[in-house]
Amino acid sequence: MSKVRYNKSKTYLLPLLSELLDLDRKFFDNLVNTYIHDDIGKYENCIYILHDFSFRNPEFTKYENKLTSSEYFVDLYDIKDQVVYVFKFPEEYMHEYNKFSESKYSHFGVDAKELILAFYTDIFQGNLNAINFLLKLKQILFKEEKLRKQIENDLGVKISEDAELTDAIVHEEETLILSTIIEQKNTKKTPLGE
Repeated sequence: MSKVRYNKSKTYLLPLLSELLDLDRKFFDNLVNTYIHDDIGKYENCIYILHDFSFRNPEFTKYENKLTSSEYFVDLYDIKDQVVYVFKFPEEYMHEYNKFSESKYSHFGVDAKELILAFYTDIFQGNLNAINFLLKLKQILFKEEKLRKQIENDLGVKISEDAELTDAIVHEEETLILSTIIEQKNTKKTPLGE
């Protein structure tokens, strides 16, 4: 079984919504992935959150109602036992949204960097395995010299001090294939697929 590779938007942008959407820690494991684009360009400056969904869990239904009542909520799409929530990205973090699109994580504002670290510190509270993730995330966001030297040593190359200390985003991986979701939804509405 292959390990799910989370999109970078889940790491760098999702936490910026945490105060505005009141993302519930107990449902974090249900959060499958996030996206910043859709393949048909239906929404601009939005984030798409793909969640596993259980109709049998009344707590999750209550949580969904809270999410869809947010002023940032735009739309949702049901996909079998999952749902995609579309949220307008908050204006106060559009700088970070745009810098993320350019793969310039260290250009985020200090308040945004601290919010990202606080979010994951809370999410992984008590999980000793997360310490390395949190440390590396801090080193990337603040472009720490120690990480740059480690990467130079590991790769045997010299890295510019202007360079970011992690991979650039792959826009294809940050793009939700919304056309397929809409097509499947429309096919279900048509009797016998006519």
